[in-house]
Amino acid sequence: MATSLSNRRDQIYVATSDQTEQRVIFGKGALRISARELEIEMEEIQRNISKKVKEIQEQRAFSKIHLSEEVAEIFEKWRRGLK
Repeated sequence: MATSLSNRRDQIYVATSDQTEQRVIFGKGALRISARELEIEMEEIQRNISKKVKEIQEQRAFSKIHLSEEVAEIFEKWRRGLK
C-alpha cells in the first residue's frame, strides 16, 4: 500500500544527504531541508520553549500570606520534593 504525503495537513521535511533516501521520500511528497536549516530551526524552537517556560514560572501563584523570599524558596523546594 503506497502512502502519499501530499494529502497531509502538515508538510514533512527531510534532512538527509543520502540520495536514495531523498528520492524515496521526495517521491512521497516530502520537502528537503539542509542540516544547517534544521539546526537553526531547532535552536529557535528551543529558545521559544525556554521563553514560554520562564513566562509560566514567573506567573506562579503567589501566597496570600506574606513570606520572606528565603521562606518562600524553602517552601518551593519542599513543594518540588527537594531538600
